[in-house]
Amino acid sequence: MSTNKLWPYNADNIHPGFSIDCVILSFHKGKIKVLLRKFELEDYWALLGGFMFNHENAEQAAYRILEFHTGAKHIFLKQFHLFSDLNRTNIEKNKDYVDRNKNQENDGKWLIRRFISMGYYALIKYNDVTLSMAPDETLKWYDIHKLPLLQSDHENIIKTALATIRSMFPVIPIGYELLPEKFTMTELRKVYEIILEKTFDRRNFQRKILSEGHVIQLEETKEGKTYHPPILYTFAPLDKEIY
Repeated sequence: MSTNKLWPYNADNIHPGFSIDCVILSFHKGKIKVLLRKFELEDYWALLGGFMFNHENAEQAAYRILEFHTGAKHIFLKQFHLFSDLNRTNIEKNKDYVDRNKNQENDGKWLIRRFISMGYYALIKYNDVTLSMAPDETLKWYDIHKLPLLQSDHENIIKTALATIRSMFPVIPIGYELLPEKFTMTELRKVYEIILEKTFDRRNFQRKILSEGHVIQLEETKEGKTYHPPILYTFAPLDKEIY
């Protein structure tokens, strides 16, 4: 089984000129990271994405792409922007890719055209992800502040996703979606600081967070720390209807 851009798509089974790009975000070791992929023989990385089959709507396609690459279901997923700039697709790169991957069953000519792309962002707990291990691609988590060379307009898609999340904060319960069931106050503060692009005083942040009633202090400390182990916290149950 191949996972290159031509598989399992062809000119007859996809909606023409329309693609899906997913900004998959997670929190690991004090950093918010985005999941990217790189195909063999290519010098750039890309968001996880694909195309919409004729029998799907855009959201169904996004969930299919996410589950295939991460193994996770019930992912927090939101549509955030339609990217339609006339020059967003690098046609020459696509031509080169088609020349190297076409076969008798799929000539790939449908890929050499302008595509508009629906952007989705997904929030997922790092330990819930099991990355697909296809022989012709590499998947890797990158710090959102240290991105590699990216395909076409994918850097702009990532920046737009982060700006959208920032504008919706704290309506979107990003900490709830990114952090494990039990976490430290420092981890939660890091999430806030990275998304909002500002620093918070440690004591004031803790006081404010606890006063809001959404975070509960536990009678537990983090394992592996023998000297002043940090206290663990958990989130109060959320009313899913609010978001």
